[in-house]
Amino acid sequence: MSSLPSSASSQEYILREGYNKVFEGHTVLLTGSTGSLGGCLLYKLALQLPTRKIFALIRGEPAQAIEKWTKSMPDQVQAILASGKVHCIVGDMRTADFGLKSEVLEELREQVTLVIHTAAKISLEASLVDAFENNCLPALEMARIASRFRRLKLLIQLSTAYANSFLPDGPVLERPYSLPDHDGDDDPEQELASILKLNQSPIANRFSSPYAQAKYIMERLLPRRFPLLPILLVRPTIFGQALRDPFPLYGLESSTPMNKFFQYFLADRGATQVWHAAAGYTTGANIIDEIPVDFVANACLLHAAARTTGIVQVGAQLYEPFTFDAFLEMAVSNAPPAVLHDLPRVIFTEDLNAPQCFLAELVQVASRHWMFDCGRSYWLKQLGGPLSLQQCKPQVDEVNRRRLQQIYSRLMENAKAKL
Repeated sequence: MSSLPSSASSQEYILREGYNKVFEGHTVLLTGSTGSLGGCLLYKLALQLPTRKIFALIRGEPAQAIEKWTKSMPDQVQAILASGKVHCIVGDMRTADFGLKSEVLEELREQVTLVIHTAAKISLEASLVDAFENNCLPALEMARIASRFRRLKLLIQLSTAYANSFLPDGPVLERPYSLPDHDGDDDPEQELASILKLNQSPIANRFSSPYAQAKYIMERLLPRRFPLLPILLVRPTIFGQALRDPFPLYGLESSTPMNKFFQYFLADRGATQVWHAAAGYTTGANIIDEIPVDFVANACLLHAAARTTGIVQVGAQLYEPFTFDAFLEMAVSNAPPAVLHDLPRVIFTEDLNAPQCFLAELVQVASRHWMFDCGRSYWLKQLGGPLSLQQCKPQVDEVNRRRLQQIYSRLMENAKAKL
């Protein structure tokens, strides 16, 4: 790795020489490998890139992780394991040093060059303490552990674009933001201590969820506690199913929010749903920012090759932006004839005091119009190969058609089972 270029010229090097040579020198510590993004990264690191070794931090026995990989990637898991690159290490991210034995920590300290921390517990209903114990504290502990790695080139920490959901509709840039008009926000340490002690926060209602607030505080604490650590904060928008890898439509059900939206929406057969229109709109003309999980994985790995630090956002600007109206049209245009006449009817209102349907209250970001800037990743679209961010509209439409077919098929099977 010492012969490779500095970060100042890394983009030019990768555009000229490609990214494979960079990964030949990488030993990776990967967390969250049994999740959607982590599983996709595991597949790519093991099979699509010449990575030296992958330490997969798992909870429980390796057999349990293999079972989860088999369930999510049934046709790929044998090749992943046969690569010989994957080494499972058992730990608990809610404990000091993740509960790792001293000899394991020493092995990581001497070998790991790249850390990708994707592990998270995403629940919109979680309490503040639960959200912070799962999505803020482990990130801080990961950084503390990684600061002892002798050969570390980069720590990639997953955040979320909605960490700044207190912002008004409009552009969201790839930079840190501070909550306006909140004196205590200048001290994230104090905010964290108060949440862990009291399970309450005066700014909680400014965020779309406790998960988003946990990521916001995490983003502010990491550079303060570890100013010399090379950290890249990746803010993805809404995860969609994969466009290509490990296979089209790959993705855990619990990690694809728009699939859940479609299921709830279509199950409300024959109903009239009232939704608040985003500010400045009379219909659902606002962007619902979704990007395939494999595009998020590709962006993470390409930025790892370039040793990018700071903040990058990964969203629909790098893919195919769809409006709320377009998602509703997908549901109609792909509906089987048997249910077409019974689809819910949607009414948008500009009166923000008007009562909304249950689904609208649950998915509040659908009534917002943030425009997530992804400018630091535009150069990635010039690259080909397995980490390509290139796509064409017919391919995107075909994946969405198959996606809706799956959802309709599952709903009709459930309806028959209830008869």
